Amino acid sequence: MSVLRGADQAASGQPALVGRDYELVLAQELLMRPQVRVLVVRGPGGVGKTRLAREVQARLNPNFDLGAVFVNLAPLSGEDQVLPAICRALDVRDAGSPLDALSRAVGEQGLLLVLDNLEHLPNPEGDIVALCARLPGVRLLVTSRRVLRVRQIHELPLAPLALPLHPEGAASSAAVQLFVQRAQEVEPDFSLTPDNTALVTAVCRALDGLPLALELAAARLRTVDLTGLLGWLETPLEVLDGGPLDDAPRSRSLRDAVRWSYDLLTPGEQAVFTACGVFVGGFTLDALEAVTARPDARATLIALVEHSLIQRAEGTPPRWQLLEPVREFAAEILRASPDAALLAGRHARFYLELAEETDALEMRPSPERMARLATDEPNLLAALEYFMASSQAMRAQALAYGLVPFWFGRGHPAQGMLHLQRVLDMQDSVPGTQRANLYGNAAGLASRAGFSEQAERWARMSLALYRDLNDSAGEADALATLADMLSTQGNHAEAIPLIQQALARLEALGNLTGQGVVSHNLAATLSQSGQYRASMPFFEQALKLWHQLEHPIGEAYTRGVRAVQHLRHHELDAGRIDARRAWQLGRDFQDVIFREALLFIAGLLAARLGHQLVGVRLAAASEALRTRASVHLPRACYRERDELIAELRAALPPADFAAAWEQGTQAGPEAVTADLDCAMQTEAQSAVSPPDALTPRELEVLAGVAQGHSDKRVAQTLGISPGTVGKHVANMLGKLELHNRVELARWALERHVTP
Repeated sequence: MSVLRGADQAASGQPALVGRDYELVLAQELLMRPQVRVLVVRGPGGVGKTRLAREVQARLNPNFDLGAVFVNLAPLSGEDQVLPAICRALDVRDAGSPLDALSRAVGEQGLLLVLDNLEHLPNPEGDIVALCARLPGVRLLVTSRRVLRVRQIHELPLAPLALPLHPEGAASSAAVQLFVQRAQEVEPDFSLTPDNTALVTAVCRALDGLPLALELAAARLRTVDLTGLLGWLETPLEVLDGGPLDDAPRSRSLRDAVRWSYDLLTPGEQAVFTACGVFVGGFTLDALEAVTARPDARATLIALVEHSLIQRAEGTPPRWQLLEPVREFAAEILRASPDAALLAGRHARFYLELAEETDALEMRPSPERMARLATDEPNLLAALEYFMASSQAMRAQALAYGLVPFWFGRGHPAQGMLHLQRVLDMQDSVPGTQRANLYGNAAGLASRAGFSEQAERWARMSLALYRDLNDSAGEADALATLADMLSTQGNHAEAIPLIQQALARLEALGNLTGQGVVSHNLAATLSQSGQYRASMPFFEQALKLWHQLEHPIGEAYTRGVRAVQHLRHHELDAGRIDARRAWQLGRDFQDVIFREALLFIAGLLAARLGHQLVGVRLAAASEALRTRASVHLPRACYRERDELIAELRAALPPADFAAAWEQGTQAGPEAVTADLDCAMQTEAQSAVSPPDALTPRELEVLAGVAQGHSDKRVAQTLGISPGTVGKHVANMLGKLELHNRVELARWALERHVTP
């Protein structure tokens, strides 16, 4: 026989492998282990399995007696094709069965066989088992889109290339690197620049880092610029074709790559895969069961995962997703299906039920609930679009109402306001209690987004509608909402009588939750209008109601607002008690508005305790969070913040204030948490110098830790290695008898350790 050595078929002449260093090393290591006979590189079409296998073949070729041989199975069909294909690749032409011929030709010699594209052949497992049994020196590297059911097989899942977490890290992203490399093949001057980084990142994200999609997209730069390409990728299957003619046909277009996998499915699997096209951003098993209405939905989901058409995703409960190009293929088939409307309706009703589980009386969903809603936000908005497009106003209103607490808690209230406005503008909307309630909620979101005139208009419309409906309970809520809008604008004179009216009506109705909210609002409005003493009984009334109702969120808000007023009037002990209690109750709330307020309260407390630098950092972190979340505050809150900042400026040298403000603005979660803990847990004290036990270099490292910097960044700043930074941190933890970096950062902040 004449065996083709791996060097004759190696990966020479192909573009450099991008972003697969870990998988490349792991594959080589596994194949050199004596107990590993079969390694399957499994992943979706277009993810780069063949390219990786070619590189492994080239690198391991010298390690086997007969080298490494590539066997292309893609053109074959039917059963019993694997062994004859191997014979042809090895140029084995002996008579008899293929297995006998291979046994005589290879014997016990070492040989790596790369079996490429095995997924479409029926029952190849038997040939693999027989081959391993007869040829002890053979190792098999298999590429497949589906799972192979063979004992002792080792699987190496191949995921799409890593995407940048943010544009600043684009240059280190494998997906971006591949796109740039391929773009330079059609546009030699193309490079990643500050001007195009955001666009390149968006293109890579739109394609989920799938290598084939990135390569085909880069080729389109012959025709269109990056901005135009990003727009075209709204329909990627129509754009991403025309690949090289020397590639396999399935690799010349994205649609063909996905269809290759789709055609291997059973009719039942195809039906469930098609139904997945209705989801946006992933789904849970209960969602899939609701949409498909199939008793075998879970079993079919398992099969589709094993075919690499569906991937696991992050989330609780467990979630799955389709890569965006694959999802677009499923959606394309779904649009042509007679069941499209049926499946879309089931999808919308499932997410309506999910939204309706939110209890508006709780003010904010739990952290777990917020996480679920945030993960499923694309599906929830798709359901809202469905109800609006199909003129189902009542369901659209119910879904929007269920999302209001989520929109309040996550920040960016203008987005929620715009969704509510579209629902309220529906022509077939029913002027009932639900609509009146939506007007009130839309007013609240508009106020937080800074649209004060629109907020007041909607609040008055809510009040008028409740009056038309003779709904006294709703009218009381609407009076409170309107008063809140007026108070936010600084119109306390008109707001206070309305709040008092609302409180009296709620007391007559026995609505304890409403009384708690309105008592809180009345206390806040009185104090912000300069009536500090008059506000205290209503703060106390609200707290009694929250205790009676066992409502920790309400108590946290009320104590937080009262803490600000105590501290502004230099009642330090009372302010410290309220601030700490608000922090204890609310530190884990998934509520960006409360989080922003908590940072400000802690900054004010730190200033009153004599920790001016901590106060500056917390005030800056509060302002940075508010800006990121696009939240607009009541006018009185801006005045309170201006007073604190002016006080801190006066207490510190300008350079110290500017440095601390910059630190607070840029601080990561770890540093912010340390500052919060410092402000809430310490007593008033003067600055204390660090003990002599710390060396000058440790103090330099400590200053970086206090700013929330990673070991790598501290190392870059000081010109030392990250390992050395880690040793210094460990030494300081031991010397100071602390447990972790958060405690170390807090210790440094308390003692004003700065660079």
